[in-house]
Amino acid sequence: MSSALKAAELGQPGDQVPGKFSTRYKLSKKAVRELMQEVSSSLGNPPMNWEDVEEAKAEEYTVYFDLGMPCLARVNGALIPTLQCLLKRGFSWLPYVVVDRGATQALGRGADLMAPGIRRVSGSFKEGAIVAIVDEQSNVPVCVGRALKDSNTIDSMAKEKAKGKVIENVHYPGDGLWKLIS
Repeated sequence: MSSALKAAELGQPGDQVPGKFSTRYKLSKKAVRELMQEVSSSLGNPPMNWEDVEEAKAEEYTVYFDLGMPCLARVNGALIPTLQCLLKRGFSWLPYVVVDRGATQALGRGADLMAPGIRRVSGSFKEGAIVAIVDEQSNVPVCVGRALKDSNTIDSMAKEKAKGKVIENVHYPGDGLWKLIS
């Protein structure tokens, strides 16, 4: 797909774009400050410029673009980083869980993460926190999840080979958000 066609599908600031985003516009400085506060309290410090942030709305999602890249999205009310941003700008700023190949395959189909698939936990987080889930072999993020337990509990469950769901998969390749912004 040509870059001109892709830009036309995503729309430009202020455009009404059928099929993708209903609106897309540059945020005011006040709105950017409010977004920065929300992001820093819930996600930390993502690698964003914050000078040229645009908000685009679709039926189910609100996506925040930083210098043209979809970096954040609001999914079911929660603010999450997009996989595209984690893949291109890195994920080390976010707590993450490293998983084995079997878990990676299941996560890519939208499954939630079960404790036996975890190899290690990096960073400290509370129940409900947004975390990246990273493939052990490629060291690449495979999805974004919401922790159903805190990092210490998840780490203990993984070491003890305990069973059970530990992270809800909220964004993965091929889901609605991925298709919207790819």
